[in-house]
Amino acid sequence: MNQEYEQQPEEQQMMEQAPQDQQVINAPSYEEIMAAQKITFEDIKAHLTGPVLSFIGHIVIISLLCSLMVYNDKPEVREVQVTVMEIDTKELDKLPEPPPPPEEPPQNVDQNIDVERPTTNSVSTDVNVTVESSVATGQIGGDVIDGPSVQLPNVLMVAPSSSSLIMPGLMAGRGTAGRRNAIGKYNRGGASSSSLERTTTKGLNWLRDHQNADGSWGEAADKSPALTALATLAFLAHGETPSSQEYGTCVLKAIRKLIEFANNSDGNGLIRNGARGYGHSMVAYALSEAFALTKIPMIEEAMNKTITRVVTGQNSLGSYNYDYKNDPDKESNGAPRSDLSVAGWNYQALKAAFAAGCTVKGLETAIEVGKNTGLKKTNYVSGGGFSYTGSAAGGKNSTPTMAAVGTLCLQLFGEGKSKEAQDGLRWLETAQGGKFMKCDWKEAAPTWFPLYQWYYQTQAIFQGYSGTGGNWDAWNKEFQKALMKEQESDGHWSSPSEKYGDKKNEGSEGHIKGKSPLDVYIYSTCLCTLMLEVYYRYLPTFKVTSSDDGAGAAPAKKEGGDLKIE
Repeated sequence: MNQEYEQQPEEQQMMEQAPQDQQVINAPSYEEIMAAQKITFEDIKAHLTGPVLSFIGHIVIISLLCSLMVYNDKPEVREVQVTVMEIDTKELDKLPEPPPPPEEPPQNVDQNIDVERPTTNSVSTDVNVTVESSVATGQIGGDVIDGPSVQLPNVLMVAPSSSSLIMPGLMAGRGTAGRRNAIGKYNRGGASSSSLERTTTKGLNWLRDHQNADGSWGEAADKSPALTALATLAFLAHGETPSSQEYGTCVLKAIRKLIEFANNSDGNGLIRNGARGYGHSMVAYALSEAFALTKIPMIEEAMNKTITRVVTGQNSLGSYNYDYKNDPDKESNGAPRSDLSVAGWNYQALKAAFAAGCTVKGLETAIEVGKNTGLKKTNYVSGGGFSYTGSAAGGKNSTPTMAAVGTLCLQLFGEGKSKEAQDGLRWLETAQGGKFMKCDWKEAAPTWFPLYQWYYQTQAIFQGYSGTGGNWDAWNKEFQKALMKEQESDGHWSSPSEKYGDKKNEGSEGHIKGKSPLDVYIYSTCLCTLMLEVYYRYLPTFKVTSSDDGAGAAPAKKEGGDLKIE
C-alpha cells in the first residue's frame, strides 16, 4: 500500500492534499493527450494543399514565360529549283562616252569692242602729286631711302569663287571659255590648245611658287616693283583675280603689294625703288588692269595715284624719260630726252587706265599727245620703224625692239591702220632679209635681251593682222615652238644670253637686270608667259573712239560695290 502510494504521481498527491472546499479541475487523460498528438491524413492534407498548389502554379507560370522567350516559329522550308541557262552574249565595240561637262556661256571673240571716250566728266578726280610726302626721306649717294612700309591688314573681302568671271569688253577673251575659243581661232597650225595651256600654267605655277611672303617678286629691292607688276600682269592676262580658285591668294597678295608700292611714293608721286621709272609705269599698268577686272575702289585709288604721275610726267614731245625728268638734254639739242623704251610702258599704262575707266584729269590728252606726237613724230623713223631716242625732228635709226614697241603702242591707241604703224610692222617683217622674224634662242644669244623684243613683236604682229593670215601664222608657230622647247622642267624660262651666251646674269635689260639669277628667271618667265597669252589678252577687234576734249575716260561702273582689300 505504501509502495503504491509512493508511486502515485505528484499531481495526484497534490490533488488529494488539496482542501475539500476547493473546486476540482478536470485534466485531459493520457489517451486524450496522445490522441491530440496523433497526425492524421486530414491534417497532412490541410497543411500541404496550399503549398503544393502554389508550387504547381509557379511551375506553370515559369514554364509559360520560358516558352514565350525561346519560342521561335521555324519557317517553312521550301525547296527552290534553280535552272542555269546559257544566254547569247554580244560584244560591244566601244563603251559609250560619258556626256561632256556643261559648256560655259560662249564668248564671241569676234566682238567689235568700242572703248568709248565720252564728254567731259562733271566730277574731277585729279590727284595732287605736288604735296610734300608726310614720310621723311633722306639721300645717301643719290639713292632715296625708303620710308616705312605701308602696313595693310591681311583680310580680303572677296572669297574664292567657282562662278564664271565676267570680263570687261577689251578683256572679254580672258575667261575660261574665251581663252578656249580664242586659241582655237587664232592658233591655226600651232601646238594643241592643251599643250599651250599646259605650258602657260606651268609658267604661272612657277611664278606663284616663287612669290615672296609679302606678295612681291624678286630679290633686289630696286627690281621688286617692276617684277611684281609683270608677274601680276601675267596672272591677270589669264583671267585670274583675287576670287580665282587656283591663284586667288597669289593675286590678292600681289595686288596688295602693288597698292603698297603706290602709296609709298616720294613727294612728286614717283614710287620708290622704281628702276629709274620703269617700275612706276609697270605698277600703274598692273593696277589699271587689276581695277578693270575687279572694280575694287581701293585699287582705283592706287591706280589714280600712279597714273597721275604718268600723265604729268609726259614731256613736251609726247614721250618719256627716266624718272620723268624732263629737263633740257644736251643729246637732244636742248629738248627733253625721249626714250621709247621707257615710253612704251607708260603708253601701255595709259591705255590700260583708259580701258579701266580711269578718270584722272588729262588722261585723254596724254594719249592723244602720245600717239600723235610721241609715236608718229618724236620716235618715228622716216621710211619705217622707230628709234630708241627721238627728237622734234624724229628718230634716226630704227631697231627691231623699238620698231615692235612703237608699232604695238600705236595699235593699242587705236592707230593700227596708220601709216606709221603699218611701216613699223613691215619693217619688222622685212629688215635684214626677214632676220627678225626668227625666234632662235641660240642664234639670238649674243644680242641685247631678245625676249624684250619678242614680247612686243608677238603682240604687234597679232594685232596688226587681227590674228589671221600667213604672216601671223608663221610667227605664231615660230615663237610658240621656241618657248615650248626652251621652258625648263620646273616651268620657268631663262634668257637666250643666260642660257646659251656668255652674259651671265646680264640678260634682263631694260633696267630690270640684276646680279640675281632668280630675278632674270622671273623677268623672263613673265615675258614668255605673256607672249603665250597673246591670243586672248587683248582681242584684236577692239578699237578706241575719242572725243575732242582732254578729260578723263568714262567713269568706271563700281561693279565691285563695297568690295575692298583690307
